[in-house]
Amino acid sequence: MSDIDINKGNWIKDYDEYMLIKFTRKYEYQQDFLDGRLYFNTVDFFRKCDAKGQGDSNEGNNFIINNQDPKMISANLEKVNGQYMIVVRDYTNNPLEYKPGIIKSYSAADNRNRKIICFYTMYINFENKKVSPFPKNMGQEFGEYGVLILNRQEFFKRVEVALKKIKNCNDPQMGFVEYQEMAAGYNEWHTFKKEKKLFDYQNEFRITFKNENEKPYILDLECTLRDIAVPIIAEDVGQIYVEKQSIVYPIRRNISDE
Repeated sequence: MSDIDINKGNWIKDYDEYMLIKFTRKYEYQQDFLDGRLYFNTVDFFRKCDAKGQGDSNEGNNFIINNQDPKMISANLEKVNGQYMIVVRDYTNNPLEYKPGIIKSYSAADNRNRKIICFYTMYINFENKKVSPFPKNMGQEFGEYGVLILNRQEFFKRVEVALKKIKNCNDPQMGFVEYQEMAAGYNEWHTFKKEKKLFDYQNEFRITFKNENEKPYILDLECTLRDIAVPIIAEDVGQIYVEKQSIVYPIRRNISDE
């Protein structure tokens, strides 16, 4: 992807390849994806969502201060050279001057215009015929109707072409989410970070960009994905296996009636 930043993240040990699966809650959403209409949700949706697995109050943050154990770190709004700014101070070496901060996290205003689409990453080791274990709660939390992308490189190319057609498409990125323990005190944060103890089972890969508004966005690829992707049901993902350097996956005929 020449014009889109790719965050490679940290691959799970013992695997050297991966495939992406998009989960949806409704059959029609699955079909929309296969027809090349990709639904990008907003940062605010994930921040405010209370659904387990989807909601993340830290989504869009630039930094987080762990106020359960601040370690003498504080952030406050202060006037500097005539302008109000967020100032983060470390009082570790000067504890007597410590002043508790009133700001626990910060999200830049333009993050409200960021759009995100999320995928589950299925890691593979073809030589050892290993497929990463599939968490059963993925289907419960994100929907039973999945799309298994068989050719991710071609998928990335089609997404890149479509993003280039968007007026004022800013900061397009794609890559793996990094799962991090929330440290005491100050934590730098960004679009590809999530709290490990809450989300690391998701193996998330995401594509994201900013445009001029705060609304969700449907990215129309103007082409089908049915030549490089197939429908699958979440409960069948655990049956995927490797045989003769190929991925073998279940197919159901009347998938909309399941």
